[in-house]
Amino acid sequence: ADRAEARRELGLPSAANILLFAANGIRKNIWKDYQTLQSALAEIAKTGTRVLCIALGETAPPERIGDVAIWFVPYQKDPQRIARYYQAADLYIHPARAEVWGLTITEALACGIPVVASAVGGIPEQIVEGKTGYLVPVGDSRIMSERVLELLMDEEVRLWMGQEAARDAARKFGLERMVGDYFKYYQNILKK
Repeated sequence: ADRAEARRELGLPSAANILLFAANGIRKNIWKDYQTLQSALAEIAKTGTRVLCIALGETAPPERIGDVAIWFVPYQKDPQRIARYYQAADLYIHPARAEVWGLTITEALACGIPVVASAVGGIPEQIVEGKTGYLVPVGDSRIMSERVLELLMDEEVRLWMGQEAARDAARKFGLERMVGDYFKYYQNILKK
């Protein structure tokens, strides 16, 4: 989708470096790692890089860490509206302490957004390291900030990773593949 159009529609600044993190109750969710997010954003702020982080899934007043702003957006029910937030973002960032399967990660990849996420649980099955995003150690805000800055500073690599993310998500998680796998599974059950 057109990033500029998505930003206009959502009332987001057109020239901003926008990071997105989506989770239910971001700041107090025991499975997510808001402290690492804040620390990574503080590391980014030290560089003077202006960033807007959209925290989708919680109502709270905006926060500021130097040149980094965090805007909280309440939980959204409309899948098309949620997709617009992914389409408006430059990167999806996902610090987590535990994650069986990050649906939001799959959504970001499908929208062509590179992901920087904690290497925990099922997340490493979703991200192809260096191709569709980056995996970082759990709780390591320094490496998370370095990877985010690397992608924000290199638009060519970021756009390439986004294209790879969309292709990989369609190949791994697309409707045709999923239905085909379920069909084969049911055929095997019926044969037995």
